[in-house]
Amino acid sequence: MPSFNNYTFTNIQYTIPEGSNVSILYPTAQITIVPNSGYTANAADFSLDPSFSDNAVQSVVFTQDGLNVLCTVTFDIEFVMPSGNYTIPLCVVGQSEVALITIGGTFIATVGSNISGDVSESVPYTNSGNVGELELLFTKNYTANTGYYLTSTGLQVVTGNASNYNIVQGPTYDGDNNLIGISYAVNYLYPNQSIDGDVLRINQVAAKEIFVAPQYITSYSNLPSTVNGFGQEVNGWRIYGGVGASVTATLVSPNHSAVICSDTIGSSGFIEADILFPSIAGGGSAIEVYQITLTGDLDPDFAQANPVTIWQSTMIPRIEFTATTTGNITGFTPLVRTSAAFTDLQNNPQIVNIEWNLTSSSLLVPYQEEGANILTNTSFNTFEVTAAATNSPTLTVDDTSNLVVGSEFSFNGTDRGIYEYKITAINSPTEIVVSPNITATSGLKAGAYTNNGNNVEINSISLSSKEDGSIDFVAEVAINYFGAANTTFTFLLDDLIREIPSIACGATAASGVEGVTDQIITLDPAGGLIAFLVRPQSVRDKFEIIHGSPASTFLVKKATSSMTAANNSGPFDNVFGTEPTNLIPTVDQANNTNQFIGTALSAIVPNRTSEFSNDTGFTIPSMTVGGITYQQVVWWQYTAADYTSNPNATMRITGPSGTQWDILRLCCPDGNCT
Repeated sequence: MPSFNNYTFTNIQYTIPEGSNVSILYPTAQITIVPNSGYTANAADFSLDPSFSDNAVQSVVFTQDGLNVLCTVTFDIEFVMPSGNYTIPLCVVGQSEVALITIGGTFIATVGSNISGDVSESVPYTNSGNVGELELLFTKNYTANTGYYLTSTGLQVVTGNASNYNIVQGPTYDGDNNLIGISYAVNYLYPNQSIDGDVLRINQVAAKEIFVAPQYITSYSNLPSTVNGFGQEVNGWRIYGGVGASVTATLVSPNHSAVICSDTIGSSGFIEADILFPSIAGGGSAIEVYQITLTGDLDPDFAQANPVTIWQSTMIPRIEFTATTTGNITGFTPLVRTSAAFTDLQNNPQIVNIEWNLTSSSLLVPYQEEGANILTNTSFNTFEVTAAATNSPTLTVDDTSNLVVGSEFSFNGTDRGIYEYKITAINSPTEIVVSPNITATSGLKAGAYTNNGNNVEINSISLSSKEDGSIDFVAEVAINYFGAANTTFTFLLDDLIREIPSIACGATAASGVEGVTDQIITLDPAGGLIAFLVRPQSVRDKFEIIHGSPASTFLVKKATSSMTAANNSGPFDNVFGTEPTNLIPTVDQANNTNQFIGTALSAIVPNRTSEFSNDTGFTIPSMTVGGITYQQVVWWQYTAADYTSNPNATMRITGPSGTQWDILRLCCPDGNCT
């Protein structure tokens, strides 16, 4: 079938006898014009060229036959078949046009409330185009109303070939990244055949109200719990909160009332105020109590104190530094400092330099007990109420281990000497007794102090031994805060210094003290003999002669007690009662260490009298002196060179719990050593 102008057509051939009238045998001839694939043929688009002329043709007519066009040729009634073949070449004008593809379907959308733009609908859509053409079918737009955002969107091809659709989404967001608008541009890519019955659906376009957090006042910057009685200004006090939150701060005292600020939080997130506390000196009031109360858009979970209590006083507290001892130490002269109540020196503490030369009838040796509290009234310990109390003398707290009787505390935010309650007893690890009776809720926190709000700390302390047996005491103390009442801070010298008594020839000593006991012996420059008769009364003890003073850098063991007669000069036990740890043994440890002597294990203690005589040439007539029967002799013969090395020696007795002992220093020769 020949092809031309995007269509094909049929050729018609007839076999007609020569001389026959053609129109009688074949009145007409019909040619079918068939459009090529993707094209359409319309009869109206075809015609016979006006210049065409043929004696055999009477007329040519074009008619539509479905997708095809029929070209009907009517032969002239006078035309007779000649002797040879006769060809009628028709000159047809026209061509097939490109065929249009149609699309038809339904768009369905369910649109919720608070959305503007397109609404809920079920509407048809149609269009046509060429094969392979991408064409916009329709657009849809949905916008959330002010104060809302879109929570559910999405256009889907429910029925039809999704690959023929190109759906372009156009989201719109606000400054908080909320989806507030969506648009859909639905484009169609025409396939090679028309489609009908497609369905596009948006199940639901929904909107939800945008949550706008309430704007609250959330906190405020620190305020002092106390101010100077002679006037003080607090600058730059800040109240924090969300933009738009409003607040009023009112200051009230018995003699003053003022609104500090009444404002709305701006973009900075805070408002700022200066607070002037006037001088109350000469006004007849030693103490003024202020309260600052916040009102307005306070956060329901506002955690800071409201109202805030601030104390003011005109008192001049006196801080005294002194010392105490249960022994014979002298030489400490109290130092006194004064300032206005509540003077805050934390950023620039007042330094107090203390210099004492401490003396005693005994030798003084620096000895700071590990962990000892060497200065009184420095404790400040926090606690929390764990059970509510109503007008009760007892209070249940989380921990009493660091609290002390006499401590003062308050729940109003001050630790500077203005207190509400005093601890009068500690009943258990979780219960205290207070005065006056207390009403408190669980969760309240407070700090207990013993210094009337006068805060001091030790920067440094040093103890230096002098040749005359005294000690230079030098300390630097910082005063950080003056409180509301006079307070004495006392150095506990017994936790810093040991008094070592000397023991003269012929002197005796006895003790029942657990641990280490020392006696000082002054050596003779020419050399000599140190000898002791010793007796542990029950539990075993150790007796040692040590060259040097306790806690000095020069300490050499020279003689020791022992359950072995020949061991006066050692070996030595260097574990128990030995510098620097001075470890105290248990009873079992003492019983199992040879240098500890005694009859606790029903063992015979060697008296060493013969060994002593052989070594020194002196004789001990009797081990019983003054009604006491001693068990062993311990001695050391020293030289002038030993004196030069260190002019002192120490008799050290070490014992576990329950120890009791007696010693007698021999003065050879004398009645007890001949």
